[in-house]
Amino acid sequence: MNQSLIDEALERHIRPAGAGWAWIRDAWRMFTRQVVTWLVLVVLLFLVVLGIGLIPLGDLLTSLLSPVLMGGLMLGAHRQAGGGRVDLGHLFAGFRRQLGPLVLLGLLQLLATIIGLTVLAVVALLTVGLQAFESPELFSDVTLGSWIALAVVSAVFTAGMVMAFWLATPLVAIAGCKPWESVERSFEAALRNWRALLIYGAVVLGLLIVATIPLGLGLIVLLPVLMISNYTACADIFAFATSPATDGDADSEAAVAVMEERPDEPDHR
Repeated sequence: MNQSLIDEALERHIRPAGAGWAWIRDAWRMFTRQVVTWLVLVVLLFLVVLGIGLIPLGDLLTSLLSPVLMGGLMLGAHRQAGGGRVDLGHLFAGFRRQLGPLVLLGLLQLLATIIGLTVLAVVALLTVGLQAFESPELFSDVTLGSWIALAVVSAVFTAGMVMAFWLATPLVAIAGCKPWESVERSFEAALRNWRALLIYGAVVLGLLIVATIPLGLGLIVLLPVLMISNYTACADIFAFATSPATDGDADSEAAVAVMEERPDEPDHR
C-alpha cells in the first residue's frame, strides 16, 4: 500500500466514551472464540521475552523486538476479526511482515523512554534533591510543591508515552505506517478520543485489581484480552476493514487496513 493510499485510508474517527468499554468487550469475545490458542500465544510470548533477556544485550534486544512480537499478535487478531483463525505462527508473523519498521518503532520507544527518564531525573534533582534520595529520612524536609512538581512531570511523561505508542504497533504491522507516522497517528487518535481512552483506562485498572485478587491467577486470562483490545481499539478508531482470511503469507497482504464507509462524526474536542 503506497503512502497516498495510507493517508486516505487511515482517517481518525472520534468514538463515543462508551467505546472504551466496547474495545474490551470485543476483545473478550475474540478471546473466548480461541481461548487455548491465545493463552498459549501469551505464554510463548513471555517465554521468548524471558529467553531474549538471558542473552548478552538481552534488555536492548527485548526493547527492539517487543513490537515485532506484538505486531505478529496484532496480525493474528486482524485475521481472526476477518473470519479466520489465529495460530501459534502469528507470534513470529512480525518477522515476515514489517520487520524493519517494527524494530525502528521499538528503537523510538526506547529513545523516548531514555529521554523521558532523563528529564524526570533532572526534575527530581531540581525539586527533591539528590540528598533526599541518598538519605530517605530527609524526605520530610522536601516541600509539598516539590513533590507536586515531580508528580506532574511524571504524569505528563507517562500519559505522553501511553498516547504516543498505544496504537503504534498495529498501525505499523497492519496498516504499514512508518514508525514515526504511527506514533503521530496514535498520539492524535488518543487525544481526539480522550473520553473513550479514559473509560478504557478505568476499566483496565479495575480489571487488573480484580485479576490480582486470587493470587494473580486472573492475569492469565486478562493479559491476552488486553493485548487483543489493543487491536480492537485501533480497528475501531481507524475503521480497519477486515478481508477474508487466507492461508500462508497471503494473510499478511490481506491484513492491510482500508477504510470502511462510515458517516462522518462531529469533532467534540
